[in-house]
Amino acid sequence: MRRLARTLIVAAALATGAVGVIGRAPVYLPTLPSGAPAVPEGESRVFGYATLADPLVRFVVVGGPVRSERADLPGWRREGRDLVEDLEAVTTGRVFTVDAEGLRRLDRYEQAGYRYHRVKKPLADGTEAWVYGLITPRGAR
Repeated sequence: MRRLARTLIVAAALATGAVGVIGRAPVYLPTLPSGAPAVPEGESRVFGYATLADPLVRFVVVGGPVRSERADLPGWRREGRDLVEDLEAVTTGRVFTVDAEGLRRLDRYEQAGYRYHRVKKPLADGTEAWVYGLITPRGAR
C-alpha cells in the first residue's frame, strides 16, 4: 500500500512538472508578415478543426490550458487542412476563447496573412468565431 502511495505521488509530481515545463517551454512561432490581420483587444472565440482541435497543440501554442467545446461550422467542407464552401456540408471542430496575446500566438502559429487567413464565420449555434485556413468559395477551384 505504501509503495502504491509513493508511486502515485511520484507520478503526480512528474505530471505536474511536465505541464509546467510544456507551458513555459520556448515554442518556435514564426514572426507575422506585414500583411497579417490586426488582433482585436479582449477575448476572441476561435474555431479549430485541424491541429487546433487538439488540446495539446492549443496548450503549447497559446502557452497554457485552453478549454474548448464541440462546435459545428455549417456550409464548409474540410479538404485536408483547407475549407471549401459547400452548402450541404458541416465541419466539426472545437471552439475556444483566447485573449489578445493568445490570438497573436495563434496568428503566428497559423502564419495568418501569409499561409492561412483568419476570418470570422458563423457557427451552427448562431455565434461567430475566428477560423484559420485556406478558405475557398464554392466554384473557385
